[in-house]
Amino acid sequence: MPPNDPQSRMGRAGTSSFATSTITNSEIDTRAKLEWLQIDDRSVVQLTSYSVDNKLVTMYQFHARPTPKEFYKFHLQGKSLLVKESDRRADLFDMRGTFQETDSSFVFWGVWEDPFTGKRFGTFFFEKVKENVAINPELVYSFLKKNKLDENSLTNPIPSPVIHDTIRTEAIAVYGNLVDNGLKDQDTLSIWFNGRLLEDNIVPGEKRFFFRANLGDQEWNYLTIRCKNEGKEKGAGIHLNFEFNDIQMKYNLVLFRYGQADWVIRRKVSNKQAQ
Repeated sequence: MPPNDPQSRMGRAGTSSFATSTITNSEIDTRAKLEWLQIDDRSVVQLTSYSVDNKLVTMYQFHARPTPKEFYKFHLQGKSLLVKESDRRADLFDMRGTFQETDSSFVFWGVWEDPFTGKRFGTFFFEKVKENVAINPELVYSFLKKNKLDENSLTNPIPSPVIHDTIRTEAIAVYGNLVDNGLKDQDTLSIWFNGRLLEDNIVPGEKRFFFRANLGDQEWNYLTIRCKNEGKEKGAGIHLNFEFNDIQMKYNLVLFRYGQADWVIRRKVSNKQAQ
């Protein structure tokens, strides 16, 4: 391949986030995010698809490999359904696509299809964006073991974005729920609120774990989710929802043992004023 061919410069997509509003079939356009982590000449890819109101997500895991002799230069094989918040059917599918670089963007476009019959369901168009990659590390380490590779095969280190977020709300409580978005291998978490243990020995699974924290009269409240222990596979990852009466927040957390994610929640009014 010539050196200016974007297919030969996978470093541009080696650890990248792509966003789109055009995963299309005959019925609907879907907003989604594609997260890409290159391993050797292959990749672990995570697709998060959002509902029309952005309140529900469906997440899939893919393994990608180059197909240089075909029209679409990469084949993404659907491997597992990671998170399913909606009631709609969510079968696995494959994606075939090509990277293309323009003067102003770096894109990945192609088709999505039935993995068994090859029937095409529609098209997609992703554009590279400056967002953190948050792929569950368990999926990466599992891929390495299955393919008898070591960590030196990673084009870039496994991303572990630090979460330290500030939320402003008029709510008097935060309602949260979380699920494991990788391997259900007995990871253990704890939740702390304003310096006190709120929930302990949480083992995320496929079923949502729900919790609630009443926001104090003080203007600032502090919430922490901490990884106490990793399960069978190194690392831990969860899909987290925060629901307030005025906003909803979603996070994909990447944690390792003793790591944590932190939030500062600012009350716009006190409890007495809100009642």
